[in-house]
Amino acid sequence: MKKRVLFTESELIKVINRIVESFDDEKYDDEDYIEVFLQYFRPWVKKNHGDEIGEYPLSYLVKKYISDFCMDNGIGPEDTLVSYRNNLTNSSNVGRKLVELGKHKLPTLRSNEKFTVRYKKPLAFFIEQMDLPDFIKIVITEDSPFKVYVKLEIDWERFIKSDGNKKYKREEISRELTDKIKSFLGLELGNPTHGQLSFSFNSVEYSGLDEWVKNDLNKVIKKKIKELPDAKRVIHAIKFIPGSQTLGGYIEFSYKDVSWSARTPLKKNIKELLKSMGYNTNYLRVES
Repeated sequence: MKKRVLFTESELIKVINRIVESFDDEKYDDEDYIEVFLQYFRPWVKKNHGDEIGEYPLSYLVKKYISDFCMDNGIGPEDTLVSYRNNLTNSSNVGRKLVELGKHKLPTLRSNEKFTVRYKKPLAFFIEQMDLPDFIKIVITEDSPFKVYVKLEIDWERFIKSDGNKKYKREEISRELTDKIKSFLGLELGNPTHGQLSFSFNSVEYSGLDEWVKNDLNKVIKKKIKELPDAKRVIHAIKFIPGSQTLGGYIEFSYKDVSWSARTPLKKNIKELLKSMGYNTNYLRVES
């Protein structure tokens, strides 16, 4: 039997606020939280211990009264204060707790409108001008305004069977698009809370890769490689590594204790085998 949990209206509002706050990705520095702490701490000292004591040096007041201040504000000092000697860290931690508890709201310079909405047309134009093949797609997500994540989605089999010898590198694609955004849109990259654009290339995703490894590499290609002259005598193991910086992938070999003269012709034969199967060895590379 499932146990039902009932909330009062005020408790439910607190739960909802906690959920909403968990999606708040505003990024503040220690200085911001220290300022929050100072706005509340010295007035609290004056109110509870008098104006004269309230004018004592801040370092003295923090060491002496910060635990009491935490208790008065519903902050568990055991979870917040790292060391009685570290006033700056303690002040920042307490300031952060004041914000988390909703006792203070920090300002933000973040735009209310999403970057991908405001700059939809120029962004599409920039990507088009990069002249990438249609099997490499730039996918942009923006869960909160001006915090943008970019990934490359690559049709794996079309890529490794395509013509050409141009090396596609994630860093170069990232730099080209980022430079266009900075140069033509005049945006500064950084913290959205400071009114800047967070623009991160965070991944490369090869669609169809797992199926290709399972059905083509493991069942067909490896079998044909092992049938090549001297392959069983020379090759110890075959491993596949998808590329992250230079796009594509590597069929990597470790060899048994044999001479280089035995390895070189086999490597050449493996490349020829892959080419005969329709693969571009500039993108599906053979390494040892």
